[in-house]
Amino acid sequence: MGWFSRKITDPEETFSQLISKDKKEAERAKQDFAKNMNSGFVEFLCEKFEQHEALEVRLIILEVFAAANNKLSEDDLREVLKLIKYPDTLLRETFKEILVGINEENLKAVTEVLANTMDTGIHRTIQYGIEKSGILAQLLEKWNKYTVKEQILFLDEIVRLQNPKTYPIFLDILKEETVEARKEEKKIIQVEFSKHVDKIKSPEFLDLCIRELPAIAPNMRYPVFKCLQMHGKVFFEKVFDGLGKKSEGFRQHTIKLMEQLSDAQSYPYLFPFLLDNYKSIPPVVRDTINTIVKSFCEEIDELTPEEIKKPEIQEKIRYFTGPLEEHLNDRFFHSIKLFTECLLRLGRFDQDVILRNFSKIYKYNESYLKSFLNGLETNERKKLLIDACCYENTDTGRTALKILADPTQNYIIETLNTLLLEHFMEVPSEIQAETINLMMDPRLQRFVTEVLYHQDPALRSRILWILGESGSQNALNILETKLRDPDYSVRENILKILDMDHFQNAAGTELLMNFLKDTDSSIVLQTIERLKDRDHPKIIGALTRLLSSNVAELKQAAHKAIAYITRRKYMIGFDKMTDETKYAIGTSLIKMDPNFMEDITRDLSASDQRTRVLSAKILEVLCDHIPVELKTHLIVAIQDPDPHVRAVVIMGLGKIGGPSVAGMLVAFLKDQDDRVRANAVEAMAEVGDISLADEILPCLHDDNNRVRANTIITLWKLGYYQIYDAIIEMLRHPDKWMRASAAFALGELQDSRFFGVLLQVIRDPEADVRRNVVRALAKLAPAYTLAPYIRPLRFDPDEGVRKEVMSVLTAKPPNAK
Repeated sequence: MGWFSRKITDPEETFSQLISKDKKEAERAKQDFAKNMNSGFVEFLCEKFEQHEALEVRLIILEVFAAANNKLSEDDLREVLKLIKYPDTLLRETFKEILVGINEENLKAVTEVLANTMDTGIHRTIQYGIEKSGILAQLLEKWNKYTVKEQILFLDEIVRLQNPKTYPIFLDILKEETVEARKEEKKIIQVEFSKHVDKIKSPEFLDLCIRELPAIAPNMRYPVFKCLQMHGKVFFEKVFDGLGKKSEGFRQHTIKLMEQLSDAQSYPYLFPFLLDNYKSIPPVVRDTINTIVKSFCEEIDELTPEEIKKPEIQEKIRYFTGPLEEHLNDRFFHSIKLFTECLLRLGRFDQDVILRNFSKIYKYNESYLKSFLNGLETNERKKLLIDACCYENTDTGRTALKILADPTQNYIIETLNTLLLEHFMEVPSEIQAETINLMMDPRLQRFVTEVLYHQDPALRSRILWILGESGSQNALNILETKLRDPDYSVRENILKILDMDHFQNAAGTELLMNFLKDTDSSIVLQTIERLKDRDHPKIIGALTRLLSSNVAELKQAAHKAIAYITRRKYMIGFDKMTDETKYAIGTSLIKMDPNFMEDITRDLSASDQRTRVLSAKILEVLCDHIPVELKTHLIVAIQDPDPHVRAVVIMGLGKIGGPSVAGMLVAFLKDQDDRVRANAVEAMAEVGDISLADEILPCLHDDNNRVRANTIITLWKLGYYQIYDAIIEMLRHPDKWMRASAAFALGELQDSRFFGVLLQVIRDPEADVRRNVVRALAKLAPAYTLAPYIRPLRFDPDEGVRKEVMSVLTAKPPNAK
């Protein structure tokens, strides 16, 4: 402790007095420290400052330094200025009191701090001291008296001040000399200034330079930019703000300076100038962007994979990829190749960059992308392409498939094989389909066949489904190879595939019929159900073979299916069948399908008119087979608005009969439809009695020939015989159909007393009448009796009449009436 002043023998004791509550004692200790200040006490008090966090104590310590500010050497001040880092306002204000004691001997300690910090608060505090101390005025006075050579020697010292009042000097140096005689001297001092300008860290200098940038000599702009670069984003924002409105030469020079800097912080501001109208600017911008991205990628290359995954590194990657992706469009066509190459370069550190831009990269720079892929390691390339196929954006997957569509590349086959065998279920459904379509290429098809024997049934099913959806010519052939797949779910899946519209044809049906031989009854039953609604000449035969099955369920299902198909075809083709075919198939259906007649009669009340009419037509053919228990269905339909339906219902009720039917039919004797009235009269013959004659008699004068004829027959059958006049009236009627129907009715009566009546009209001028007369006579008398009367008609001009005559004459003798 020998280096301490004799007046302070114990610094610790004096420091205790300094911070004591006794103001007099504290003031005395402060004066003792100030009068005896030396390097030892400076170091001691600085240590105490760091040890005590209380603001009051720290202020007291700084006040001691302020009281001794004229005694601080360069080293002492350098030690004290270490404490200026604390931002408290009171501390900074006290520092100003310390700094007003700055002199030329300790000035260097101050300028060192200015050169090593960007803290504006520290800069303001120090600049206050520089100005209040008078050192600034002294230096400026010297500068103004110096020659150019002396200014060059003094330049470093004045630059280090970084005081705004020195900036006019710097700006004058930066500006281009207009006086020819001074140009050489100006260049010399500019060269010297460029060596020191980077020491100026003041934001005020930044603003000044940006504001006066056009006036700064071109040869000084780069040193200035290099200096201002330390301000980071703020500098580049100010440089580029409004740059597009400056002259072409200024823009070009500024962009070239940016190329020299190649600072990553300028990166996002460069892109708009890719569209600059001045043709020499965009190439420079492209080179700058490329250099910046390349430099960043070289830095990342030095990191480990774990370090690259850190959030801060990923954020930096996004900083570079963002503008590239934003501008990856036709508007930047001349720069698009650069963008794609940069994205691929950056994508090596974040694969998603490549994947989300895959389709655009392929669109704008296909050759480079393929070259990039060829340059990757085998596994890395395979992973990238497979991940692309599995990517959520289907455009990425489609692009990958375009690349994989070229089997000339060695890696394509292996990649597709791995994709199908290991990753296919991860691929979006749309891309799955397109993958299989791609594999239908004859050069690649064998890989699909191979993967269909993969151990995962879900994978096999999915691939088969896609094949089915594709409708490919080879799809059925491939499906056929899997009809005996050991897994039930796969075979069931094929059944569902065959339900697709493009397999509703003969080839699809033939393939479907193969499942009738499946070992699983459930598959066979599902197949039967599907075949019911298909049309193929072999379906009935295939189902018929199942009727001999040992499995009762299959036998029953096959029987029902045959009946269903027969019924379906019967109803679809009914109108095109002959009467004999209609009857034959209809009666067969009655035997095969117990519910057939019930369903048909129920359909008489269907909401669809076509269904009701078709049912009526079928029942008209099978009227004699309507069971009595279905009478209710007929009664429900008797009021149908369609006369065809009403007519058939009436006929059916007439066949079934019953006590209430006759009374029900009476109302239909006056129906507006001829057929309904005719059937109603005809049915009365089956269900009525003589008591209804008065209700029926008006029908003898009906306008319709069939109604009149049926009325004659019905009345005769009910025992009412006073019909002669009505018959004669019909036979003399001018309408040929009235006369023909009358002849028909007399034949149905089969009473020989009308023989003479018929002979009177055998020479009727109408062939239809003559033909019916011959038929009616055949029912009244044997051929040998008729022969003399009808033989002349063998030469009748009408062929139909001639045939009818020959039929009667050559018929076997019937029982005499």
